[in-house]
Amino acid sequence: MLALSLAAVFIAACQPVPTAPKAPTSPTTTTTAPTPTTTVPKPATTRVTCPSGATVEIATSIATSVRNLLAAAQADGRSLCGGGYRSPDAQIALRKQNCGTTYYAIWEMPSGQCSPPTAIPGTSMHEKGLAIDFTNCSTRTTACYLWLAANASRFGLINLPSEPWHWSTNGR
Repeated sequence: MLALSLAAVFIAACQPVPTAPKAPTSPTTTTTAPTPTTTVPKPATTRVTCPSGATVEIATSIATSVRNLLAAAQADGRSLCGGGYRSPDAQIALRKQNCGTTYYAIWEMPSGQCSPPTAIPGTSMHEKGLAIDFTNCSTRTTACYLWLAANASRFGLINLPSEPWHWSTNGR
């Protein structure tokens, strides 16, 4: 009898332990899944003052270039400013707003399927402080965009082709 009990314990101990199912990743999922956190560390940032008096927070490593860009634009009659650094939590909130609240929408949906396109948390150049979304640059026909298209590369900024307002150090 003891041998049978030990055998039963041994068999039970060797059975796989059930695991919780993964959050569904189908684009048609309608439930809101738990939100993982990103591990993007906050970069060293600096606030640069725009000609309007507003400020844009960016990585300290590009502060001089951005100051020079804003001054050059101002000298040409263009008052530029916008949004720079974005925390991981802010990126998640933006994905929820522009893409949806499901796990798939926040963490897996291609950015181009969001309206407007929005990077997956942990991949945005804003989270590194290396991108600026310029206000008044909503299309490629605005004075803001035309000036940046002609001049931004001199200051180390490249446009993300799908977003006329988004300029970063690598074009992403």
